[in-house]
Amino acid sequence: MSVSIYQSHLEAAPKQYTLLKMLRPPVYEIELSNNQLIGVCYYKDGSSKRYQVNATFSNRRMVIADFLSAVEAMAALLLKFPKHPFGTNAFAVANVTQELADGLTAIEVKAITEAIWAASRQAKRTVISTEVSYQGQVISQ
Repeated sequence: MSVSIYQSHLEAAPKQYTLLKMLRPPVYEIELSNNQLIGVCYYKDGSSKRYQVNATFSNRRMVIADFLSAVEAMAALLLKFPKHPFGTNAFAVANVTQELADGLTAIEVKAITEAIWAASRQAKRTVISTEVSYQGQVISQ
């Protein structure tokens, strides 16, 4: 099952990363919902690791109400996954499952993307492409 999930995430990555996709990097799938982050890292061999972090960073109206707390929580989540050999780059997919009154705004998409990049840098993990989705529907790549 996780091989097909891994492959679908690789196929969804932008075309400019064709060479990187051949190296089969890991894919982080991060689910954001009500002050909770659930992360799954899919590997090329079909294995995956799953961790959860709880922190106070969202409210009923916004998925990221406190940016710095969200970055710290995401960095803590990424640090739970083993570091990849040779500093292999990774792709990240963020899925917001929290029901929001107005859906996901462009500013929130930007905040989620920036939070993932800042957290990956803080955790010394290299994420080069981030896809954001709201309840399974892709918003941006």
